Amino acid sequence: MAAEPVPAPAQPRGRLPRWACQTSLFQLREPAFWVYVLLLVGTGLLAVGQQQSLRAMSPSGWALSWLLLLLYLVPVFVAVYLLDAYEREPLSLVVGALLWGAVAATSLAGLANHDWGAVVARLLGPDVASRWTAALTAPLVEETLKALGVVLIYLIARSEINGVVDGFVYGAMVGLGFAVVENVFYFVGQFGGQPAGVVGGFFVRVLASGLYGHVLYTGLTGMGIAWFVTRTDQRLARRLLVAGGLCLLAVLAHFLWNSPLLNLLPTGEATPLEQLVAVPLAAAVKGVPFLVVVACWSPWPAGRNAAGCRRPPLASWAGRHCCARSWRFWNGPAGGGGPGGRCAAALVGGPPSCSSVCIASSSVWPCSGPG
Repeated sequence: MAAEPVPAPAQPRGRLPRWACQTSLFQLREPAFWVYVLLLVGTGLLAVGQQQSLRAMSPSGWALSWLLLLLYLVPVFVAVYLLDAYEREPLSLVVGALLWGAVAATSLAGLANHDWGAVVARLLGPDVASRWTAALTAPLVEETLKALGVVLIYLIARSEINGVVDGFVYGAMVGLGFAVVENVFYFVGQFGGQPAGVVGGFFVRVLASGLYGHVLYTGLTGMGIAWFVTRTDQRLARRLLVAGGLCLLAVLAHFLWNSPLLNLLPTGEATPLEQLVAVPLAAAVKGVPFLVVVACWSPWPAGRNAAGCRRPPLASWAGRHCCARSWRFWNGPAGGGGPGGRCAAALVGGPPSCSSVCIASSSVWPCSGPG
């Protein structure tokens, strides 16, 4: 005779249970929040000055750059935000990650890249430096500074990163903010700043090669950080190995993209039709090795929730019925029990006394338990 599931502890009527509540960015009692604010404000002043300089160089090119990049930012932001179909991340934390990448990481990276570039030129000579500086400095500097943003988000709201998908979301948002601001520099500074040059830069750096950029790099870094802080059931050596491997993969992918290796971009005069074919092909050659490696790690995003239950690799719409926003359906309008049953907590880190089986929209998903 099967044992009956143990009911979840009763909650106060009309109130969400503690596990269903989200943590915002504004945690005034957390030292990490004030570190985040001080760094963001300090670098924000520098970022404003940089944008004013770019605007002075080419007002029309600067405005067009931001217009095109906002058209890129909005759909990517929405796609990444909706990626976790079980439990949407708090919007304030997601925006905070985006701002870190756009303001703090870009400003600090600009300073560090300049100084390390001078070191490379002094050690290797101007000829080698002209071809390799971007590959030898930017990947480690930029991925470290972007990863710092994910770490700060975790220290501010530890309970919100409970799986590798969460880490990818926050990392990808940091990378998205970084990519947008960095591209403004490229469009105005390296593509001439005129409307034709800005459109050409948008085609090369966003349309043709957007899949292989900062969003994916820092998404992998975020997964590594999330694995390390959530998989406490694993030995420390394995946690360090997996987290370090994912972070190293992001750095190596960035290195390959910045290096002259596998560079098939057209160098001479080319017709618009030739560029339309050659540029995406060159970007694909640069990015395919990276995407092949990522595909080999595709089972990782399944992850586990805070209760130790394994999430299915692909999130279906039905799974969203197990998130906090459906708590009233599952537990009734006043917390007294509803048609959905008492196991909604199982997928989103609820009380361990909940049933290990979650029934959602006629779907039954067993949790495999810890280990």
